[in-house]
Amino acid sequence: MTLAVLVTIFLIFFAWMYFEINQDRTAGQEEATKIALEETKLSEVDQVTVYRGKQTVHIVEGKSTQGEHGLVYIDLKEKKVLEQLFKENVMSKEVLKQKWSQSCTGCDFKYIQYAFEENQPVYEMSYIDEKNRYVLDYFKLSGENFDQRFAFRQN
Repeated sequence: MTLAVLVTIFLIFFAWMYFEINQDRTAGQEEATKIALEETKLSEVDQVTVYRGKQTVHIVEGKSTQGEHGLVYIDLKEKKVLEQLFKENVMSKEVLKQKWSQSCTGCDFKYIQYAFEENQPVYEMSYIDEKNRYVLDYFKLSGENFDQRFAFRQN
């Protein structure tokens, strides 16, 4: 009897934690979508991600009515569009990764994502370098180096 009660309490607690964490992870996505559709050329939203740097920025990926793939950077706190770009003017993640891998041959790639640093859209790339450091490296969306890089020694 007590075991059944404990299991039930545990399951309720686990479900509550899951929903709380998931709700926090997706908070603001609907509002960011609404702002992007109302205030930019986007007519369709494919994905919304969040970058938590100096300021929290929602990054909306979608398409215009002409089928152009676009990126919209939104500050929900201020309820304003920070930047609107179309992917035709942006180096793709795949091309940037390929270019990077040629210059960092002994490195172990982890991920690449859109970011927003020093008031401009950038890529954030994470990898383990040849000295076994965990590195966060930033690139302009055109693929050029951005003057920001963090390397953390692993123990």
